[in-house]
Amino acid sequence: MSAQDFNARVDTFLRGVSDPGAAAIDRARLYVAAGADRVHPIDAPADALPRLRREVTGPINAVGCPDAPDVPALGRLGATRVTFGPGLLLHTLDALREWSTRLRG
Repeated sequence: MSAQDFNARVDTFLRGVSDPGAAAIDRARLYVAAGADRVHPIDAPADALPRLRREVTGPINAVGCPDAPDVPALGRLGATRVTFGPGLLLHTLDALREWSTRLRG
């Protein structure tokens, strides 16, 4: 991924629109047509990935987290890229806080 890649965010699942899958597909297709290198349907459930993969020609991002399927499973479901957003950093900061609290007694 270069600094010029365009990652288009699709918020239909996040915003609770009436048919978030169909709306995500419509928006993702428009983004890809406009030149997006990949689309990221924020908060899309794993079971939505196969439909997105079938109906969107561009690469699909998915979020990897402890509550989601593992990375290979996300790939089998249709994700072409898995991101962790701020999740890894936040988990690391929580672990560091817990560790430092124990060290202080």
